[in-house]
Amino acid sequence: NFHETRDEDLAAIVFTSGSTGCPKGVRYLHRNFNAQIQTLHQEFCLGEGEIDLVTLPIFALFNPALAITSVIPDMNPRKPAEANAKILVDTLINHNVTTAFCSPIIGKKISEYCNTNDIILPRIKRFMLAGAPSSPSLIKELSEIISNGRVIVPYGATEALPVSFTDHRQIRELSQSIVNGDGSCIGKPIKNISIVLMPIRNSPLPHEHEEKIEPIVKPLQPGEICASGDTVTDGYDKMPGATRDARFIYKSSEYHRMGDLGYWDKEGVLRFLGRKVECVQTENGPLETERCEPMVNIIPGVKRSALIGIGNKKIKEPCLVVQTDSQKSDAFEIISAKIKKRMKKHFRKYNIVRVFHEKHLPVDPRHNAKIHRLALAKKWTTAVVKNTKLGIRL
Repeated sequence: NFHETRDEDLAAIVFTSGSTGCPKGVRYLHRNFNAQIQTLHQEFCLGEGEIDLVTLPIFALFNPALAITSVIPDMNPRKPAEANAKILVDTLINHNVTTAFCSPIIGKKISEYCNTNDIILPRIKRFMLAGAPSSPSLIKELSEIISNGRVIVPYGATEALPVSFTDHRQIRELSQSIVNGDGSCIGKPIKNISIVLMPIRNSPLPHEHEEKIEPIVKPLQPGEICASGDTVTDGYDKMPGATRDARFIYKSSEYHRMGDLGYWDKEGVLRFLGRKVECVQTENGPLETERCEPMVNIIPGVKRSALIGIGNKKIKEPCLVVQTDSQKSDAFEIISAKIKKRMKKHFRKYNIVRVFHEKHLPVDPRHNAKIHRLALAKKWTTAVVKNTKLGIRL
């Protein structure tokens, strides 16, 4: 039997990953799912007869509505970092996959395996990367492997997905800018989505009838990314306080605060600077993660890096934590010296003089890509305070 539903009926409760706080249940209405399906069809040209590699099972729920075949690889979706690259690539080839949606860690595995074994994937029309910022080098490598396809980078969150997107061609044009500290590229709003940048503040943003507050429209000026439209969900389930903190009314529309910082560049392209809560407040002003991490990540030997602030007060000391390809201490010392030199050149006023080494950076369980910077900050603050009392300099 078919059950009639309305756009405003609750369809599902989907939980956030909890990478910067406790997971929250997000209320998805039928109109949200309908809008997402329309976006996948109209903006990304997904349609009947395609074959999709499913690495995050929840997204396979869209495929029947689009007449797309789902192919599930032999992997544990809860641990994408442990996926076997050969199995992933064999699955792509053997099942004539035309489209894939995955986290950067899966994209990197596929890219490295294909490059090592001189494999090209001409059948793939699109490769969508989401869950955390992807480096320009990874996007370039994937675009060369899928010789007839397009690497798409959608931007959004569990509460609003997608709200904008870019692709490998635009990122190629901006790649030097990205690694020079100008922030990642997340493109322009999708159709029927409004994005505004609001002044950065931790307290709730007022509704328009409570206080007049205008968005930031001037290029290059950072603000908090906020979105409105049918892909924006109905708030958090049974959490009115959290919903109010994350929502405000502007020009008669309800906007969701993405919790991310960004700015409009001179071409009107939205640039991503990182999570608001992970921005380090220093004595010389705020320093965002996406300003310095990309330029550290391109240093040979660096696997990934994290900007953190250490200290127990609001104003913190900016430091970097790195995961390296080699675990040898002498290799880390060389890399550390290169990082400090680069930070001095590009961010002299922030006086970044500490670089810490981690065998593995802690990441979120869903994508294995979002770094737990706040946990690292807590750990290294404790270590620095403890060793300072002992007269040891870290």
